[in-house]
Amino acid sequence: MKISDRFQMALRNLVRRKSRTVLTVLSVVIGASSIILMIAFALGINQQQKDMVESFGGLTSITILTENNGGSTKVDQASISRLQSIDGVKVVVPFKSFYSEIKIEGEDDYSLDSQIQVMPDDVIDKLTGDMFSSGSKMNRTDDNKIILGSEVRPMKMVREGGGYSGEPVEDFDYRGHKYFIRLGWQDENDDGVNFGNENQENGEEKKPTYADIPVEISGTLNSKSFVMGWSSVINESLYKKLQKEDKKLESPQLNQNFGPDGKPVEVKNDGQISYDNLNVVVEDVEKLEDVETAIRKAGFQTQSSAGSAEEIKKTSMIVTLILGGIGSVAFIVSAIGIINTMLMSIYERQKEIGVMKVIGASINDIRSMFLIESGFIGFFGGIVGLIISLLIGGVINKLAQGSGIFMGGGEDAKILLIPIWLALVGVGFSSMVGVLAGYIPARRATKLSAIEALRAN
Repeated sequence: MKISDRFQMALRNLVRRKSRTVLTVLSVVIGASSIILMIAFALGINQQQKDMVESFGGLTSITILTENNGGSTKVDQASISRLQSIDGVKVVVPFKSFYSEIKIEGEDDYSLDSQIQVMPDDVIDKLTGDMFSSGSKMNRTDDNKIILGSEVRPMKMVREGGGYSGEPVEDFDYRGHKYFIRLGWQDENDDGVNFGNENQENGEEKKPTYADIPVEISGTLNSKSFVMGWSSVINESLYKKLQKEDKKLESPQLNQNFGPDGKPVEVKNDGQISYDNLNVVVEDVEKLEDVETAIRKAGFQTQSSAGSAEEIKKTSMIVTLILGGIGSVAFIVSAIGIINTMLMSIYERQKEIGVMKVIGASINDIRSMFLIESGFIGFFGGIVGLIISLLIGGVINKLAQGSGIFMGGGEDAKILLIPIWLALVGVGFSSMVGVLAGYIPARRATKLSAIEALRAN
């Protein structure tokens, strides 16, 4: 008997008993969708944990403790070169950071709160196209452009009591607006009325308390970039422009530090930007611990998310095993249903089996025919279960994106994550369960005596 004949007979027999076939396939659908959704939920939790760590520094990022943050490393070209020479290091990122509010013209209740990082031009050049969700990097000569981090969102400011609270806005259209980096602060009274740009004291004008510097949004980064999600990036040209405007303010934000006595001390610079932070980005998260060990051996003090990465792996494995185990219970029930269906089919088709044996069908022909039938039941059930899982996952993820359950409810928020490998495994496992469940009935069919089978009613 040809293999094509076996497949045709198996399909014909399944179609002939439609009601029983549909009910058995339905039990596989429930089992397949259960285990796919359970594992998808575990993968979703794992991905959200990774995204959260990424937004606060990254699973592939190592912070070098410099003189600015409790270490002894001086941020200079010698330190950068030594770090860059270590095997597994993708890029070394020196930066200077400050907090600023990015105002939106015509949208008084909206603003972009962000830590702004100043980076050297050669580091910004390493931001490749696949690291942007929109737009692109600025040119070295641009002194009016900013790149937004992946987790920077417009905030709608709502006045509560004597202060303000911000609510993230997810559907904000960045086009058609003008933006300003605000240096300093703007005084307001209890009713939210601005005092103005300049203060007067004893009839004399004082320096302004704030300045709004116009900027354009060059692009928005995604989670693939080496920039912290809650930070935005500007180049040296724009920072020098901000420094110049900052000097005109009553209380400079960029041109003063605080001395040991807590009093402000003006920063004197020679036109060169002094970077005080240093991050190392590794090529692969799997190499994080090895690279960090090598950096420490080179004499640097470090801080990283290596512990978080390991904890995420362990948690993910435990959650996946638990949820996968729960889903597999439904598969066991499905397997029992397939066994029952195939045994009933053998009982009803004893004469057919007897005739096949008499006309020369081999044991292998009969066995494979029943295994193909049970495999088809598992395969069809797996396909339908996958489709249902994708539909349920799409609806739940859409609700999550609008409700802000995870990571602010951004466009990438997914509670249920169904990668291609899970879809293939789900369908393949369903088919395998079908074949294995059909083995006992198929073995029983091969042991039937041809004479006794022909005598059966």
